[in-house]
Amino acid sequence: MGWLRNSSVSFLLVCWLARPEVAAQTHTVRDGAQRGYLAVQLGDNGDYEVVDAHNAETLFVPASVLKLATVAAALDHLGSEYEWRTRLIATQPLRDGVIQGDLVVRPGADPTWNRANFRQGSRSPLAQLARRAQAAGLVRVTGDLVVDKTVFPGRAHPIERTYGDLPYRYGTPTAGLAIDGATITVRVAPGDRIGAPAFVEAPTGVEILNQTATVGRGRHGAGTLDFMPVWGTNMLVLRGEYPISEEPFVVAVSDSEPERRAARALRGALEALGVTVEGSVRLGEPFVESSVAQELVAELRSPALETVLDRILTSSNNWYADMLALTLAREVAGTGRFRDGAAVVSTFLANLSDEGQGSKPRLVIRDGSGLSAMNLLTPMTIVDLLAHVIEQPWGDQLVSALPVTGEGTLAAWPSVPQIAAKTGTLRHTVGLAGYLEMGNEPPIIFCYFVNHLPGPSSIGRGEIASSLERWHLLGMSH
Repeated sequence: MGWLRNSSVSFLLVCWLARPEVAAQTHTVRDGAQRGYLAVQLGDNGDYEVVDAHNAETLFVPASVLKLATVAAALDHLGSEYEWRTRLIATQPLRDGVIQGDLVVRPGADPTWNRANFRQGSRSPLAQLARRAQAAGLVRVTGDLVVDKTVFPGRAHPIERTYGDLPYRYGTPTAGLAIDGATITVRVAPGDRIGAPAFVEAPTGVEILNQTATVGRGRHGAGTLDFMPVWGTNMLVLRGEYPISEEPFVVAVSDSEPERRAARALRGALEALGVTVEGSVRLGEPFVESSVAQELVAELRSPALETVLDRILTSSNNWYADMLALTLAREVAGTGRFRDGAAVVSTFLANLSDEGQGSKPRLVIRDGSGLSAMNLLTPMTIVDLLAHVIEQPWGDQLVSALPVTGEGTLAAWPSVPQIAAKTGTLRHTVGLAGYLEMGNEPPIIFCYFVNHLPGPSSIGRGEIASSLERWHLLGMSH
């Protein structure tokens, strides 16, 4: 992929916009939406040639297109072989199989503890960690099993993430220690009669406050249930109405205390092996005497980072992307605070562009997934990023994790020329950025954002698909 040079397209874009025949052009869509796009291709002289541009230096909400930046920053800082590590630490020396003190779980923000990565189930890694502790000679812990909350302190998600997002899988807050993507599975069905609460089935240990009501068939299709985790407790509140004519359904709801639930599962795995923890499971700062050296009892490493990239880019999993930002907060910023992980991504992007030009607006990044509507990027910034990616040693790994035409999140898009690209969709927001294949010619690198779209997202997807067709013809004619 060495045919593209690592440089900004800013100067060429300014020159292109200054051409009279281009400056006179106007965007003809009049639906109130805001649009911005940039498409470039490598020219015969080795420079970038602008194929098309409109509001390329204007800030837009990128939605999940932001995941490109999160993955690129992680590959650049951590490397594709990076492994998350979860450790068990003894606060007192392990002697004759006994720890006269606490056993501490040092979380690593490992996002892989789910059935997709462990065929034996999401608790399989906890069982592996327990077996390694047993193999190290551990038989008994006189103190507590403590999850060290100092590793990832502070708020686990952007402050503006809404109530409508937080309770569900796509908006689940990050967690230093979690199974099943920090979610629990809840089954709901109508009650046995009108006026009765809906039937709710949740995992053992979850306390359900059921404030629902079963309503008549006349309300079929109009029922609404709200799921409200009470953070830091084992309680899940349900409210709303459920038509008696509706079928049961299963939903993945955010776990209100993922670290504690995972730690309890670990304790169960230890006890199944005959390892006794005499104290309780607790979260907080471990008590460690300064004169006593902490001892590593066991460690579990995740699959390599490169093995989960398709979850972020092809499937557009928000939790994986936000967990990657949390990892950057720990490994690069050194704080473990989610907001600092977002700042690492922001700095990575800012360093790709020529700040001396003074023409680029200040970008805003609040998470790693793009779920926050407070994120703001320009089409030019994303095109600069994509040009940078294919010059890097890890570039092939990022590009190969992108969905191609008809796959992953692109499966819902209209027919388009062959592309490898990241989609982005939020309320009134559609975006797409990636590489448009041109046969034997260098691909066109593009980014297209539509914000404040009053109609369905399919309108925005159709508009972008039409532009891809047009750019493909323009590129072939050069």
